[in-house]
Amino acid sequence: MEAIGHDSCGRGDAARGSVGRPAPEARVHFRVTRFIMEAGVKLGMHSIPIATACTIYHKFFCEINVDAYDPYLVAMSSLYLAGKVEEQHLRTRDIINVSNRYFHPGSEPLELDAHFWALRDSIVQCELLVLRVLRFQVSFQHPHKIYTMDTEIP
Repeated sequence: MEAIGHDSCGRGDAARGSVGRPAPEARVHFRVTRFIMEAGVKLGMHSIPIATACTIYHKFFCEINVDAYDPYLVAMSSLYLAGKVEEQHLRTRDIINVSNRYFHPGSEPLELDAHFWALRDSIVQCELLVLRVLRFQVSFQHPHKIYTMDTEIP
C-alpha cells in the first residue's frame, strides 16, 4: 500500500506546492510558528505554553482560511491565550512590545497611544474569536512530556 502525505488538518498533499516545495500557505504557517516560538522565549514562557500556543494557532487555521485573518495577530492572541491555559499569564503590553521588537528590531517600546490601544483591543477580540472557532477546546495533551530538574522521572 502506498503512503499518502497528510498535513495536521487532514488535507493530504494540499500542503505541498509544485516540485515538492511547501505551498505558500505552509510557508506562512512556518514563519508565524517560528515567531510564536521566538516571542515565547523572549517572554520567558516555558516549553509547554509555547507548544500550546503553536497548537492553538494551527488548530485555528485548520478551521479558518489563512487569508481571512492576520496570522501574526492570531499568533499574538494564541500566545496570550496559551499563557492563560497553561497558568503562565502574560500581559498584553509585554506581548505587544516583544512583537513590535520582532518586526522592528532596535525600536523603542510603543507609546500608550491610540495605536497601542487599538492593537491591544485587536488581540483581546481575536482571543475571543479563537475561543469560539475552537469551541473553547484549548487544553491539549501534548505528545511529549518535558522533564525539568525538579520533576521526578518515573
